[in-house]
Parts: sequence; C-alpha cells; structure tokens
Amino acid sequence: MMSRALCLAMMGMCASAAVHIPLGRTGGRRSLATDHAVLSRKYGAEVPAVPITDFQNAQYYGPITLGTPPQPFKVIFDTGSSNLWVPGPEPKVVGDNRYHSDKSSTYVANGTKFAIEYGSGALEGVIDTDVLGWAGLNATLNFGEATKMPGVTWDAAHFDGICGMGWPSIAVDGVVPPFFVLLQQRKISTGSFAFYLTSDDSKVGELTIGGTNPAHHSEPFVYVPVAKEGYWQLNGDDVSFNGVSLGKNVHAVMDSGTSLLAFPKAVAKQVNEQLGCNIGATGECTYTTCPQENSLPDLTLTMLGNTFTLKQDDYIMKITQGAQTQCLSGFMGIDVPPPMGPVWIFGDIFMRKYYLEFDVTNARVGFALAQ
Repeated sequence: MMSRALCLAMMGMCASAAVHIPLGRTGGRRSLATDHAVLSRKYGAEVPAVPITDFQNAQYYGPITLGTPPQPFKVIFDTGSSNLWVPGPEPKVVGDNRYHSDKSSTYVANGTKFAIEYGSGALEGVIDTDVLGWAGLNATLNFGEATKMPGVTWDAAHFDGICGMGWPSIAVDGVVPPFFVLLQQRKISTGSFAFYLTSDDSKVGELTIGGTNPAHHSEPFVYVPVAKEGYWQLNGDDVSFNGVSLGKNVHAVMDSGTSLLAFPKAVAKQVNEQLGCNIGATGECTYTTCPQENSLPDLTLTMLGNTFTLKQDDYIMKITQGAQTQCLSGFMGIDVPPPMGPVWIFGDIFMRKYYLEFDVTNARVGFALAQ
C-alpha cells in the first residue's frame, strides 16, 4: 500500500500536465437497488437491497482501456471506493464490454482472488496485471477481472465497471488505486483530480487528471482538509435545513459514485417530512404532484465557516417519461455504525452544484461553484 508521503516524494519527477476526460451521461432508468447495494458495500450501512421504484438519474461514466491492443471500457470514476474492476468474458457477468486477457500481449497473470460484497451479493473475480490507458496516459497496474456479478445490482447499469478514486487504505486486497499508480509511476505532475458534473444535456461532464480546469469555475477554491484518509471524508461544522441545524460536527463524505444525498435515516426522514413528499417503507420519498418552484427550503453544509448551499432545483429530481413528469426527493437514509459512522454522504446532487478538486498532495478537497 502506498502512502501519501511516498506519492509526494515521487511527484518531483512526474512528466505530464493535466489531462481532461469527457464524462458521458445517460438518463436511462436506474434502479435504487444499485445505490442501496453500493452504499452498503462502501460504508457497512444497513440499507434495503430491493428497489421500491426506479428513477431516471444521470450516470456519469468515462473511457479507459486495458491491454495491448487497447480494449475499451466505460467506467464510473468513484471517489467512494479504491479498486478498478471490469467484467471478464464469463457468462455470469454483465456489461457491454468484457476484458479478454488472451487478447492482450501485455497481460501478466496474477491469479489472486478478490470479492467485493454488495447488498445483493458478492462481486467475485481475479486480480490481473495489464496496461491501463487513461486519456493518453499509460501505466501498468493490478485490477479486478469480475467473473461473477450480482445481477440485481448491475442489470440496469449503463457502464462496464468501476474505477475507484479513494485512498489506498480502503482498497480490497491492498491493490494500489489507479490514480496513485499514476503518481507512483511518475505519469502526472500534479497530485490532484477534479470533477465537473452537469445535468445539462448541452454540456459534457469532465474528469481532469493531474490538476483542474479553470473553465469550469469562476471563483477561487475553498479548501477543506481531509479528516481521515480512506474515503474523502471531511469535518463538517454543521448541516442545516430551512435554517435549522440537522447535525453538528458531522463526517461529510464527498462521493462521486453515489447519486443522492445519503444522511442518517432519522435525519433523512425529518427532511423528507418537511418536503411534503410521500415517504415509502424504505424512506424513499416521491411526489404525486411536483412542488411549486422555489417553494422548498435550502440545505446548507458549513465547513471551516464556509457555507455550501443546495436549493430546491438542486435536490429535487425530475423524472420525465413521455408527457409525464414525476418528482423525487434527493435525500435517502443510511445508518452507518461506529466507528466509521454516522456519515453524511454528498453525492452527485452536490457535485453538480460545486466543482470539486480532490487533492492527494495536500490531503484536502477544494470547492468552487461550477460553471
């Protein structure tokens, strides 16, 4: 496992400037079971694995390649996990693209077995070694080749695999995460990456590796130090809704692999009751009729005295199918047991409003309004 100190020592000889990876977006139907299962795996949360309803929500994915010649994959770049995995050719996996080790001249057998537990079952496979292609950067690394996937979790997915962007300490089997491999192999000159997520179909999302893209923010970054290296966990002074505190001194996690805002169950229930939506058995909250514009309160996260606010249009998701539009609350409940929990997870809903820089070099996260 590579420490941050080792990364810093190596970066002086890195060669490449920042590279920019376009993020595709699909509004296809996505099951809540996917978010439930992934959250249960990441945080040990007790959340239901069975979907109550489906909702149209963006899935942000980007391109990588593995092997020689390159085999293309669409992956979710996930700051809430630290392993790269893609589906292999076995029939017990799903995905449009499969990794074929026998078609790569640079494949090296590793053979270590791995398993990642999700709410609906284990994703199982073997560790392989091959060349990763990432926006013109190439690095040899270890990654997971899935041989068995829990179908209820991934059947609705529009991506092939997951590329973990978290810290090495939470990687399954101690496999070094891809971004840290780039640092280790001196492929980039700046030890940070940044996400630009958009819900506007006329704009393309972007992951920048090795720095940031000034075109995606107009104001300077506000930096908050990482409280614990593992997930991108920060210390939040306060989370408030409608001007009333929901919790103080919270563990706030910035998670690009989670669609919603996932708060402790009692808090999510409290917020959804104020929103006036219909709360289901699992805490999911839908509207019979969409709320009037600008009629709902603001949510505010305060860190180091700086406020980051989400308005109604940010946290209410609109589902359009044909001529009908349904609205869904962006708040869901999870209870993560100590010592990790409770946690307050700020997913894509938050990251569409704010442009985030994940700075490994200085162990901090930068926030600026996205543009």
